[in-house]
Amino acid sequence: MIPERFRDDLVRLSREINADPELAYEEHRAVARIAALLAKHGHPVERDLGGLATAFRTRVGPPGPAVALLAEYDALPDVGHGCGHNLISMTIVGAFLTAASQAKDLQVGIELIGTPAEEKGGGKIDLLEKGVFDESVAALFSHPGAGGHWSVSERLLGITAKRVIYEGLAAHAAVSPEAGRNALTALIALFVAVDGWRQHLPKAARVHGIVREGGVASNIIPSRAVGDFGLRAAEMDRLEEMVGTFEEMAKGAALQTGTTVRIEDAMRAYLPVNANPRLGADLARELERLGKKPGRGKLVTASGDIGNVSQKVPTDYIGFPVSGDEIPGHSHKMREASV
Repeated sequence: MIPERFRDDLVRLSREINADPELAYEEHRAVARIAALLAKHGHPVERDLGGLATAFRTRVGPPGPAVALLAEYDALPDVGHGCGHNLISMTIVGAFLTAASQAKDLQVGIELIGTPAEEKGGGKIDLLEKGVFDESVAALFSHPGAGGHWSVSERLLGITAKRVIYEGLAAHAAVSPEAGRNALTALIALFVAVDGWRQHLPKAARVHGIVREGGVASNIIPSRAVGDFGLRAAEMDRLEEMVGTFEEMAKGAALQTGTTVRIEDAMRAYLPVNANPRLGADLARELERLGKKPGRGKLVTASGDIGNVSQKVPTDYIGFPVSGDEIPGHSHKMREASV
């Protein structure tokens, strides 16, 4: 349990981050607030960790190998902290302060690592590549949910993101449409193909997308259209198969419309979460000791860069409810419930 003397500071931290959302790699004010709270309680913070301006680390316990506690604090466009990352900061910083209050009893180091850009970019991947987790013996994490459910060892899907760019030929949409090649029509054809494809995908697979560009005026045949798509699956080999099929569909839409297509990676792949059974058992026992009844091993059709960490370091996390009602993630309702 978190000592009472930390509670007011932690609640204030969470509410201030929630009210002041910052996007990926831009979370300067959130990091400053966390660093100030840690400094107040006697813990110096290493800033610019791994060359990232909004990553940080602090540590207690003996030198050498350490358990990494991973904090997140980036927000989403439009819905702000609709994923509740302010609560991740609150709970993980609270866990660190609790461990630090018993530092003389620690047999292994405890590191609090601030990881930016989970929603877009993958700050944990950056830190992995910089060797930040080379001496980590375990990584622990938390994430809010709803429906009154506590959980450990949840499995998350892997995800890759693709940007699809169609190039056509502009023409007057009323006078000479036959002289044009409609890039937006090609992109719409790809969306239609994806809709038809979904019925043949495994239950846990997901494909979703948005139109980023679709023309400049209704009386001009769009010469350029751009879509962003996310593809998710529970296993990487299945995800790679899906990417191959998706790219063939994108080329087919170009062939159908006389346009050209270019497909780019929109982000680095987030790998599926490989939850560690031993850590999960320990977390479940502790929650049960506190009167909770956590579920174990549920497959959640979301994704996160925690998956990349889990493929290198024994990893598990606690899912905790913000409401007894079911609330969709990445929503205004979730943001409000996470205050």
